[in-house]
Amino acid sequence: MTASTSTSASPTATKFPNGINAGSVTTASQINTGATLVPGSVVTGITAHAGGGQGSAVVLTGEFNRVDTVTTAADSVALPAPSYVGQQITVVNNAAANTMQVFGSGTDTINGVATATGVAQAAGKMAIYRAATIGTAAAWFRLLSA
Repeated sequence: MTASTSTSASPTATKFPNGINAGSVTTASQINTGATLVPGSVVTGITAHAGGGQGSAVVLTGEFNRVDTVTTAADSVALPAPSYVGQQITVVNNAAANTMQVFGSGTDTINGVATATGVAQAAGKMAIYRAATIGTAAAWFRLLSA
């Protein structure tokens, strides 16, 4: 079975044949709410925050997130605060050329890097972020594609 996705310009979520409905994300303000992740959710058409920075980074709301627009190098997205140890978030930088910056939530770290710094994810790369700890200063670890 295949999942259907929307081709609209705004970020959209997928409804899977197994009945999981990730809902629809239609505006940047909805993405920035840090909404609870829906198991199996896919969000596409994401635009990284222009100008970068953790404070205004677009919070990822799907278990699978495809960032299609990274206008300038270091435009930013952020992982949500992890809900449980082992939580996994997949992020694809589907932009044509620019590297984006991925931040944690609050004081979370990614591969031991302070969240205020974040980690770079090049165009055309997919990464799986996995929570090793939760709570204040949670620790994420990243597996990056070749």
